[in-house]
Amino acid sequence: MSGKYSFIGAMRPFSLVVAIATCGLGVSLALIDQAVDGWLAWLVLLTGVLLQVAVNLINDTPDLQTHGLTPSQRQAIRRNARVGWGVMLLAVVLGLYMVTIRGWPLLLLGLIGVAGAWGYTGGKVNYKQRGLGILLVFLLMGVLLIGGSYYVLTGIYTLEVLWLSLPFSLLSSLLLLSNELRDYEADREAGIRTLIVRIGYRSGVKLYYLLASLVYLISALLYWTQMLAGIVMLLVTSIALVGPISLLTANVPQRRRLTPLTGRFYLLFGATYLATIWMQLP
Repeated sequence: MSGKYSFIGAMRPFSLVVAIATCGLGVSLALIDQAVDGWLAWLVLLTGVLLQVAVNLINDTPDLQTHGLTPSQRQAIRRNARVGWGVMLLAVVLGLYMVTIRGWPLLLLGLIGVAGAWGYTGGKVNYKQRGLGILLVFLLMGVLLIGGSYYVLTGIYTLEVLWLSLPFSLLSSLLLLSNELRDYEADREAGIRTLIVRIGYRSGVKLYYLLASLVYLISALLYWTQMLAGIVMLLVTSIALVGPISLLTANVPQRRRLTPLTGRFYLLFGATYLATIWMQLP
């Protein structure tokens, strides 16, 4: 079966850039700060990707409550959820191994992460329905994941890591926002109360511009405070925003490309940002 509920469609491959970039940033900062366990760095990256895959596969479960799904679509959603929980379990096992290395603070971070992954669409929490997804993705798939990755390799956490995590955290929110903008009409008809359904499409477009602007504004501030070694190449990546921004006023079928193009922007900015981080080495 092709489409949204196919296994590949449910995995949302374009969104995996979030886990790769955020964990990659935490690992990069740790290695720059003289962390030496390269094998553990790869394990952190793998665990982050597995967690993202699990969340994506479970994400469509609430759609079972909507009408108009075919039996094959319902079967696909249930299959994807089962696989997603299996992948989540594997990520938890890997996380518990890392807890044996770093102790209870990492266990606390892991519990928050798993609870957040489940709470996105699960049970009575369902913060996607409460319009909190964009905010909590900023924390869970940005600040928390980057800081946790850094902590696994170093055993410490610094204010500088927090500041350097903000552009990627904003990008995580921007990617989810693009998804909510893309699905605005379908979510509204299905009664899914995402943030964009609550505030309206036009306000969502303004929020898209705001988040994208904040990515560059904070990056400029980090350069000004000498936390980043360069800014010019980061500014050049704004060219990749032309495509997704042009789709914000497009019709519904054309808007399907909004999220993949936003993911491509995330990938380009993220790779450039990481290169800028590594430029700080003597």
